[in-house]
Amino acid sequence: MEEFIALAIILVTAFVFAPLGLGGGFLFVPTLYFILGMELQLSIVCSLILVWFVSIGSRRAHDEGGYTVAGVGRKGRIVAIGGAIIGALAADRIIAEAGESIIKILAIVLLILVIYRGIKKLIEDQQNDIYDEEISVGGALLYKYKLGCLAGGLSAGLIGIGGGVIFTMLNRIVLGLGPHKAAGTSYLIVMRVVPVAIVSHLLFNPSLVDEITKFHALALALPLIVLVTAWAGAKAAIRILPQRALTYPYLIAVSISLVRYLMDVIN
Repeated sequence: MEEFIALAIILVTAFVFAPLGLGGGFLFVPTLYFILGMELQLSIVCSLILVWFVSIGSRRAHDEGGYTVAGVGRKGRIVAIGGAIIGALAADRIIAEAGESIIKILAIVLLILVIYRGIKKLIEDQQNDIYDEEISVGGALLYKYKLGCLAGGLSAGLIGIGGGVIFTMLNRIVLGLGPHKAAGTSYLIVMRVVPVAIVSHLLFNPSLVDEITKFHALALALPLIVLVTAWAGAKAAIRILPQRALTYPYLIAVSISLVRYLMDVIN
């Protein structure tokens, strides 16, 4: 039964939240860890794999709609990749030396930040629907953007998210891009950062490779199913739904994840 519940959560996450520029790692990690009972570092790696395939499918849909700004994505990519390597190494050392609690606390802090920024952005969007779609990134703005991308890469390696939520917030708050372009441009970075984070985890902890190869063949096929699901969800949302309508269920889902992490840390 747990497997079916986890599968449903993963597919719904890929379909509903891909249009927001989010790979879904905030929900993938707790699903794999709490519902399927995986070890935390294995949950992080498997989440990153799912996030990667979500980003491939959703990026394709946003590309087809003209909702990517390649020049912006390239500016933050290198520092984000460096952050992913550092984050993966930090996660491996922290779990080995201090246990899983510190990683969970970091996830809690980031979840609180995401909920706060999400609510604040909803309020701002109700007051202003004008976005700067022609953005020039340079000087102090470029420095701020790269610093944010570094944080996104760190989060990808450290707690198993693709950094999509951070990259999307940067594109919207710092650069002033509209919702769809912010999401599509976020995936340009995620697609390069996540594979590096995955490989880094596997190099720092080779036993994870053995664990993954023991998975059932159907489980190994799940990333491809997630890719198609994310593509379909992004295509549908771009054509039919405003992103604001998807943000509310996302904030609810993230809040549930936050509560579950808090319960685990307190107990």
